[in-house]
Amino acid sequence: MKTAGGMKAEVRGLKGILISAFVVCVLFLTSLASFTGCTRIVPPPVGSCVVALDPVSLEILHRLGIEVAGVPHVDFDKVDAKYGDRDRYIDAGTAMEPDYVAIALLNPSEVIISDATEKAFGNIKSSFEALGIPVKFFDYNGVPELKSSIVKIGEYFNQKTKAMEIVSELEQKERGVLEKVASLEYKPRVMVLFGAPFGTPAQSISIAGSGFYAGSIISYSGAINVIDELQGKQVLLKPDNWAPILNLNPDYIFCTAHGNTAEVWSMYDSCWDTTPWNLISAVQDGNIYYLPESVVGIVAEFDYVSAMQYVLDIFDGKVNPYAGGYKNG
Repeated sequence: MKTAGGMKAEVRGLKGILISAFVVCVLFLTSLASFTGCTRIVPPPVGSCVVALDPVSLEILHRLGIEVAGVPHVDFDKVDAKYGDRDRYIDAGTAMEPDYVAIALLNPSEVIISDATEKAFGNIKSSFEALGIPVKFFDYNGVPELKSSIVKIGEYFNQKTKAMEIVSELEQKERGVLEKVASLEYKPRVMVLFGAPFGTPAQSISIAGSGFYAGSIISYSGAINVIDELQGKQVLLKPDNWAPILNLNPDYIFCTAHGNTAEVWSMYDSCWDTTPWNLISAVQDGNIYYLPESVVGIVAEFDYVSAMQYVLDIFDGKVNPYAGGYKNG
C-alpha cells in the first residue's frame, strides 16, 4: 500500500513532468514562430495584467489600487473578498507551487511574489524565465524589508506617494509597541525554530535567523535572536553541529510552523525529552512557546504589530508555555 507521503511525492513528480512538458511546448512554439516569421507573444505593458502569487503581494497591490488578473490560492479574509471571484481573477497557485500553465495563458505583464520561496528552493525564477514571463521578487523577510518593498512596488507602478502613505500608517500603528520594546530592562535571548511537515524532526526543523521573518520579528521586538551570534544575519540553519548551538543558552525557544500545523506541533513535542534538545536550558526550564501561524507566518504581513505584541506578552508572562501545541493538553 502506498503511504500518503509516497502518493504526495508521485503527485509532485507528475506535476513537475506536466510543467516541464508545458515549458518544452512553449519553447518549441516560440522557436517555430521565429523560424516562420510569426510574431512572438510578448508581455503586455507594465501593470496591465498583473499576477500576485502570495497574500502579502496581493495586499500591497490592493492598497496601492493596482488591479490584478491572477491571485494566490489563499483565503481572502485580509484583503477584499472580490478576489475570490474566479470569473474575474484566475487562481494562480501559491508562491511555493505556482500554476505555471494558468499564469502563462494569461500572458501577464509581470508576476509579483515574495522572494522567500526563491531563497529557500531557488527554482521559481528559472521556471518563469523558461516561459518568458517577467517575475518581480520582493523581500518581506522582516518589518524594515516589508516597508522598503512597499515603496519599491509603489515606485514600479508609479504609485510612490500612496506607498509612502501606507508605510506611514504602519509606523503609526507600531509606535506604541516600539515604546514597550524600548522600555525592556533586559533583552531576552531567544532561539527561533521553524518546522515543516517534510519528514523526521532532524529533516524538518531548522533554526531561524534574522534573515527569516520568524527570526527577525524577535529582534524587532527587542529580544536577541541567539543564532545570529554564530553566523550573523542568516535565513535558516540546520542544527547539525550542536556544540556551538548548545552554548548559545537561550532563555526561550519559540517554535513556528508552516503547512500542517498540528503535525509540526506534534513533531516538536517529540523533541523535548530527547538529546540534544533536552540539554538546552530553555527546554529544561519549560520556556517553550508555540507561535500560532496566524500570528507569525512565513513573511512579514501588514498585521506584524500583533506578532510583536504576542512576543511581548510572552516576555510579560501573559502566554502559557506550549501555547498552541499539545504538550500541556
